[in-house]
Amino acid sequence: MDDPSVTPITAPKLDDAGYLTYLGEDGQCYRVLDRLEVDHEASQRVSTALQATAPLFDQIEALCHDWIQRVAMDAMDRDEAVGMLLSTLESVLHADDEERGGAGPLR
Repeated sequence: MDDPSVTPITAPKLDDAGYLTYLGEDGQCYRVLDRLEVDHEASQRVSTALQATAPLFDQIEALCHDWIQRVAMDAMDRDEAVGMLLSTLESVLHADDEERGGAGPLR
């Protein structure tokens, strides 16, 4: 996709058409995996997994907001703190995946 990234403000969810979507900070709805074609059964598995993990995602989101607030308070502005958090998470997750022989979670 050539579109610039838009920061999500909601967890991904399946819409009525079966697409995995999120609401961006600009108020618009975006498709994740737009080119991925999944059957109804696969869509249902994704939906069930997302619903089951919603409380965990809420905890992660709250921890991220707390971390950003603490770092941005004295050390840097909010956008810089968000960038640092995302970069650090990507690096840590990628390193964990490489140890298991994978290509990384975001590849």
